[in-house]
This record gives sequence, C-alpha cells and structure tokens, in this order.
Amino acid sequence: MYMQKLIRDAGSPSVVSVGLIALAGLTGAASGQEYLLSLEGGPSQIDLQSSSMTITLDVIGDIFDTQGDEYMLWGWFGLETSGDAIVEDIQWIPADWSEFNMDTGYLGQGVHGQIEFGQWHEEGWTPQVGSAVGNRIGSFQITLAQQSVGVGEFSAGLIHGERYSLSTINVDTGASYYSTPDSLELQGFTSNLVPAPGSSILVIGVGMAFGRRRR
Repeated sequence: MYMQKLIRDAGSPSVVSVGLIALAGLTGAASGQEYLLSLEGGPSQIDLQSSSMTITLDVIGDIFDTQGDEYMLWGWFGLETSGDAIVEDIQWIPADWSEFNMDTGYLGQGVHGQIEFGQWHEEGWTPQVGSAVGNRIGSFQITLAQQSVGVGEFSAGLIHGERYSLSTINVDTGASYYSTPDSLELQGFTSNLVPAPGSSILVIGVGMAFGRRRR
C-alpha cells in the first residue's frame, strides 16, 4: 500500500508519485502553509476522592490561511504532561476518518509515544468525511490518579513528529504540503486544580494561545 511505502521510504528520492503525492510536490510546497495543532476539551469539574479520573483532550489539525478546499492526509506526534497531577495512563483514540493508525503507546512518566494517523490517498480518491482542516485528528484520554486531589497545575503538550506532524492536500489545485518545525505551532493545554465544595476539585481548562485560528 502506498502509505506503507511512504513511511518506509520517507525522505528518499526513490519515492515517486503515481497519481498520489510526490515528494517533490511535498518538498516544494512545505513552506507554503502555516499549521496549527491544538489540544482542546477537558472537563469543568471532576471528583477524585473515590476513584481516578479520565480527561479527554481532542487534537485539532488546522491551517491559519487556507487557499481552498484542504484536507488532512497523515502525520506523526506524541504527547507529554507535567505538573502536580499523577498520570496513571494515556490512551490514543483516532478519529473515524483516519484509516491508517499506528500507536507506540503510553511510555510512562506522563509521556505518550508517537502516534501515526492518515487516510489512504489513491488516484480518483474522495477525502474521508471529517478530514477537512479544522477538524479532529483524534483524542488523548489521560487518566489521573486519585492521589492528584489538591491545589496545583496540570499541563499537556504535543511533541513534534519524527518526520513531520501534519500533511495536507488542496483538492482544488492538487498541491500537497507538510509541516516543518518552523511552520507548525503547537497549542498545549493547562488546567488549574482547585478545591471545590463537596470534596471535589475544579479543573479549569485554559488553552495557551499561539496566534489566530482559522475560522
């Protein structure tokens, strides 16, 4: 399958376009887009007195200024957490549109290894519903231990992919692009754990702003 070939040979001049995505097209267009990967979501109030709690953070792939009808193809990234909360586990749940999924799993110490996502792109293909830029790529489900109760801060941030984090295609022009460290902004998530009435804690999700979002 083409996706497997691209992953195996990524960066090699031997990869050629067969009506799909040519590396020449990717390389030439890499600087033509400014990308954003953001973490969104999280609960407003949780109770960890009797059990652990799972927080769901959606990963959204976007472009600051689109040039037409653009869709996400594939990419790589990981997740790391920090702060006062104790992380028991992190699971990755891909969006329904993602046909190709690989997951290196939870590595411990609040870090989830690289995940790969994508959709098969063949000649005459139709983009999967929900894969347009600005939509969800998948979700990280982060389980916090009961011992996390108290005042403090919990943060989560995305880790740049081993090759690139997001690749897109403009279906109007056929041009394809991929992110670079310089063309990609990663928006993390920070929560303040505050004691609340009823022996519960309030988790206030605050997205760290890094520039404007495409709407």
